[in-house]
Order: sequence, then structure tokens, then C-alpha cells
Amino acid sequence: MQIAIDGPAGSGKTSIAKALAEKLGFIHLDTGAMFRALSVILSEEGVRDEKCIEERIRGLELRMIPQGVEIEGRELTDELRTEEIDREVSYYSQLRTVRDWLLFKQRQMADQQDVIMDGRDIATVVLPRAEVKIFLDASEDVRAMRRTLQSGRLDDYPEILADIQRRDQVDSQREIAPLKVAEDAMLIDTTEMSFDEVLETILRLVEEKR
Repeated sequence: MQIAIDGPAGSGKTSIAKALAEKLGFIHLDTGAMFRALSVILSEEGVRDEKCIEERIRGLELRMIPQGVEIEGRELTDELRTEEIDREVSYYSQLRTVRDWLLFKQRQMADQQDVIMDGRDIATVVLPRAEVKIFLDASEDVRAMRRTLQSGRLDDYPEILADIQRRDQVDSQREIAPLKVAEDAMLIDTTEMSFDEVLETILRLVEEKR
């Protein structure tokens, strides 16, 4: 079974996907972490030209681990969630070379097991035949506050809000695989919902589809 969860930055899709995977005994594939891992490697090496990127990632080994992503034998965890990588991933994730390479990897992983995959174009591009499709959303203010509370630095709220607004614009307007709700997806506005309420809503939908 394939479960696709999409949504904008800060919508809680990764946290929900992890909890669902634990409840259902599925494998969780965090596509955002994959993009971030690739962004770490490419930005560290200063590789930005698409032709050079294509040469660099050819034959690259990438796999998911419980803490994050392993790429070329290097485990990436905390490095994936820095402010610098927040900026870099917006650049790399809109490149066709990067998206096509990761699309192949993601589909390859999903074909081998029951999976829950979260990202921004899972239901529309990566897993268009997924049995369950969810789009999580929430107001900008709420998403920014959630990210702020996660960071533990309340003074960062204005900067985090601005970053979310920027990410929303980039994600929705990019030419390749823009962020949008799949026609057959369930849209869940989590603005006034607790984590457990969102989780139970999706679990009920999964049971209906089984």
C-alpha cells in the first residue's frame, strides 16, 4: 500500500507521516530529507550548474536511515535542518536534473514495500496511483509558530514566517512539479486541529481504503 502526504512548509506532514508509519508498520520515506541531503553535498562542493550536478550525482548512493539520510556512506542528520540548507534546498529542488534523479530513487523505494511518503508533489508526480492521498495545510501564522516552537527560539518567529512565505511562493510557482492539491486527495486544514486529531482522521481514511 502507498500513502502520499503533501503540504507546504511547516504543515506537519513529516511528523504525521512518521507517526502513521509507526502505527501501521509501514516504511516512512521523507522526500524532503532526500532533497536536503543532496543539497548538503552539492552546496558543500559548490556544484550549482545542472550539467555538473548531473555528472556529480551519477551513480551516487543514497538510502534512508532512522535518523536521516545516508549518502555516499556519510550519515546526515542535524545537517539537514540548518537555515543554510533551508535556503539551498529551494534552489536545488527546482532543478529538473535533481528532481528526475530523486524521482527515480523514490519510486524505486516505494515499489519494494508498504510506504508512507511525504513531500510536495507525492500524490501528483511521485506516486500518482497511491491508494491514500492527503494534503495537509494550515495558515502561515500557525505553520510559522509550529516551526518556532520546534526551534525553541521565540525571537526567530518573524524570520521563520518570512521564510515560510518565501518557500510557499517558490513551491507553488516553480515550473517543474509545483505544489498543488491532487484532484483525488483529501485536503485537511490543521490550523485548529491537534496532532492526534489529524492522525486519527488519516488513520480512519486508511482503514476505509484497506
